[in-house]
Amino acid sequence: MAMKLEILGKEVIKPDSPNHLQTLHLSLFDQFLPSTYVSAIFFYDDQPNQEEILVHRLKNSLSQTLSLFYPLAGRIKEGVVVDCNDEGALFTKERADVLLSDVLRNPSDADLVHKLIVSPDHADPGTWPLLHVKVVFFRDRGFAVVVSASHKVCDAASLSMFVRSWTKAAKGFADTVNPEFAASVCYPPADISVEFPPLLEHKTKSKTKSFVFGPLMIEKLKIRASCGLLAPQATRVESITALLLRCMTKARRPKTEAVTEFAITHTMNLRPRVPLSFLPRKAIGNFFFLPLLKETSESKMNIQETVSKLRKTKEELNELITKDSNSDEAKERITSAMLSFLCEVSPEAETYAVSSWCRMSFYEVDFGWGFPVWVAPGSVDKTQVVLMDARDGEGVEAWVTLPETDMAEFEHDDELLVYATPSPSIRTK
Repeated sequence: MAMKLEILGKEVIKPDSPNHLQTLHLSLFDQFLPSTYVSAIFFYDDQPNQEEILVHRLKNSLSQTLSLFYPLAGRIKEGVVVDCNDEGALFTKERADVLLSDVLRNPSDADLVHKLIVSPDHADPGTWPLLHVKVVFFRDRGFAVVVSASHKVCDAASLSMFVRSWTKAAKGFADTVNPEFAASVCYPPADISVEFPPLLEHKTKSKTKSFVFGPLMIEKLKIRASCGLLAPQATRVESITALLLRCMTKARRPKTEAVTEFAITHTMNLRPRVPLSFLPRKAIGNFFFLPLLKETSESKMNIQETVSKLRKTKEELNELITKDSNSDEAKERITSAMLSFLCEVSPEAETYAVSSWCRMSFYEVDFGWGFPVWVAPGSVDKTQVVLMDARDGEGVEAWVTLPETDMAEFEHDDELLVYATPSPSIRTK
């Protein structure tokens, strides 16, 4: 289904009070990340009586929130620092020519959803805003709030913290804990002379689909994934990740003989894994660990073996953290391990990235008009998986992006469809 968006207005929103920090140094791994946005789209079925009241409340509360998250109102300078100049975030108001129900009727096909996402101007990263917010009103009722923050400054957990702080301001409450932008404290500041190894570029068209794993099927998959494990039962994220990787590599294997290696990364959020002396829980930035799994193209990607390997990477990270009580030395070990992993990736390897957004409370984002009926990630790159909590809080929605030819096989994989279904229509009031 085609969807047209009419721009009703654009405005720059500045913090309601000036900040006192002039520059924020990006970390070494901020530099490695592409100039793109981490985005989430929140769909609401409730329709306030007046659109202007909604927009006014969102803009005023956004201005208040930017006073806490002030780097998001700045601009990247020379590729290695954020100039915290309070230049502002971009706020766009749009109207869609489709019904909200049109979007919710077939959520497994991401084409409609991705039309709501904004893309930064890659030509000059110093000019595009680090935060872009859109509110989109649908033809009948309902609206979507699209929040896009620069991946140079935010990861998914940071985005969640920002949005939840914004909702408090929208409802008239002040956030009691100030965020801390401390990426360069955890990881070394960026050095523009550092060159990271290039990753394989995918020049073929990609396709994104979403699949839902219900609570019952998750339990069955966990039992299968835990068979033979000496450790505790596999988690839902471990089990789903292992199954998806098995099916993704199966879909890829018959079509290319040139690829001899799969490079798989599974992003780990450092915040819940390290002590508070190491990293505050309200730390804003890219605080992740990126372990690497390497498999040959002949590998069958056995689910139990993959879970064991994923678990081993967690154990290795725990060892890096707890080897001694010196947090500075632990940071150096983690940085060294990350650099080592990145250098091990062959440019010819087929890369797969898995990121879990589960337990990040995206369905609790209430600006004063109720909780969202659906939340979708807008940051799903090629050959990538994003896992999110389903609306019921028990299931998991997996967003999978693959080359079109691979997706045609992946979405019909019998083994996948035993446990997952394409995202069903979303019921509203």
